[in-house]
Amino acid sequence: MTGGELLLGQSLFDWLTAYGYFILPVIILLFGPVGGFVAGFLASLDVFNPFAVFGIWVITTTTVDSFLFALGKFGEHLLRKFKRSRKILEKITELENNSENTWVNVLKDHFVKIFFFLKISPTVAISDSLAIVAGVLDIKFSRLYTASFLGQIIWSAVFISFGYYLGGVIQDIKFLINTTGIILGLGFIITLLYIKFLHGYFMSKLSNIFLSIKDLFSKNSS
Repeated sequence: MTGGELLLGQSLFDWLTAYGYFILPVIILLFGPVGGFVAGFLASLDVFNPFAVFGIWVITTTTVDSFLFALGKFGEHLLRKFKRSRKILEKITELENNSENTWVNVLKDHFVKIFFFLKISPTVAISDSLAIVAGVLDIKFSRLYTASFLGQIIWSAVFISFGYYLGGVIQDIKFLINTTGIILGLGFIITLLYIKFLHGYFMSKLSNIFLSIKDLFSKNSS
């Protein structure tokens, strides 16, 4: 009996190996990074193939970004049917036509870098909103897809690896000192260092844009 069968029980293990891949996209959409972490943990128990989990996560999230972009670009007639989204569209148009509005200009000029950073940050709501704004502002889809794809590769790999690492350690403490464990452990340390020393710096540099986007979608915005 494998470690996964022992920890999960035979029935649950068999069910997950048979049907788990079909519900993974839903779990990822509902729970985001937590879902990816759990999927990585289950991959260490041989429930999933970690590379399949990685591929499903990247495809799911980039598809969602593409849909939101298309909604902003081609769905104006639909969005204008709702009072709140109609006001947001009107405000975006006003800001775009205002040459003094620097955050819109910065967003257009540096969209790939900004969206890429958002994809490797715990800011799902902002990145989703920005994908819609990108469509409304007629930013090239290739720019959005490039940033979304590259950012999601990193984000997915980090959380799946953390889950896989934890699952490996739980099953066998020796996993801490084998080659895979050392590599994943170093990745974990690098990620913590990034969060502690660099993430706050980048957030402060882009804070004006983030606050502007939050204000744009705020319920109190007029």
